[in-house]
Amino acid sequence: MKKIGKKIGIPAALLAAAVFVAFGQWFAGTSEKKEPVFYPMRTFSNMCAYEGTVYRGVNGAYGNPIVQESSIFTIWEDKVYYVDKVQEAYESITDERQSILRANRDGSNEEVIVDDVFLAGMGYEKLIGDKLFYGCEYDDDYRMSYAYVDIYTGAKGRLKSGRIDHILGYDGDSLYYSGYDKEMEQNILGCIDLKSGRDKTLAVYAPIDEEGYIESVYYYEGEFYCLTLVEKPEGYDYRTYVYRIQIRNGINGEVEREISLPFTGSANYSLLIEGGAIVASVNGEIIRISTNGSMGKEVIAVMKEGEYWGILHFLPGDGYLYYEAIAETDEDTQYNDYFYRVPKDGGEAELLSAWFTI
Repeated sequence: MKKIGKKIGIPAALLAAAVFVAFGQWFAGTSEKKEPVFYPMRTFSNMCAYEGTVYRGVNGAYGNPIVQESSIFTIWEDKVYYVDKVQEAYESITDERQSILRANRDGSNEEVIVDDVFLAGMGYEKLIGDKLFYGCEYDDDYRMSYAYVDIYTGAKGRLKSGRIDHILGYDGDSLYYSGYDKEMEQNILGCIDLKSGRDKTLAVYAPIDEEGYIESVYYYEGEFYCLTLVEKPEGYDYRTYVYRIQIRNGINGEVEREISLPFTGSANYSLLIEGGAIVASVNGEIIRISTNGSMGKEVIAVMKEGEYWGILHFLPGDGYLYYEAIAETDEDTQYNDYFYRVPKDGGEAELLSAWFTI
């Protein structure tokens, strides 16, 4: 097994030329500032979608199996990036440092990308464009510290922030995140310039359970899509909370528009943003709305009786939306977790797998 960055039989000049030709639009020249490129974010889990196909790792719910013995993986540019580990829920999570490897889909040309990953499989690993971001240690406040590696050159770096809770996106120059500033005692949206290390606050938002609190946020095409608490009736009853999607400018963090559709009750809403549309699970329905609010609500699927939480997984390009539904436990089967696919423009959902989740 080889480590990234070591000589593997291709002259360095030829390799550099190949990378430049294949990914020339990704890398900005030093003489002028290029327009940002908004890369898709690849997360590591036990299932992933790539070029119209769903893949699964060991014990994955559905999909074509990968050859690697892993339950923490993703696929990018026909390569499998994975932790050499099978994780059973949270039982096998340890603070032992793990490696992330890369190989062809047939298992050949395996190489180590990084070998100091902390708490692998807990959602900290993000592959975005030419950078793999991952958790490397807790800081003194038990907040995750992040490192990154260039997947083509092997060059490594650290994000010297101490404010990051969730990595949201990367545009070739800056990393975008949500987090908390200890000195200001404020929730923030921020960005870090990877070259200079400058850590900039783009927006400050309200504390939890206060109007203006951002429950979840997605970075898409240079904008923040923020599920924001906009109405909090008297008394503490989260079932009466009203959320709306507010779209914030990715440069200055200001709210530019708000989608009028209300999300009422629990904030455990799931969103997918793709192709100028938002797909959401809301009040027992899976719906589609436009990112600019120009079209009304389109119902894609209605969840079945007893199902109370929809989790959207993939729109892989095969004509289907894949989603998971958490439900009351069935007395006969003892199942309470169901994995479906439904035509992306609406139709009857097809059950693909079912199991019990604690």
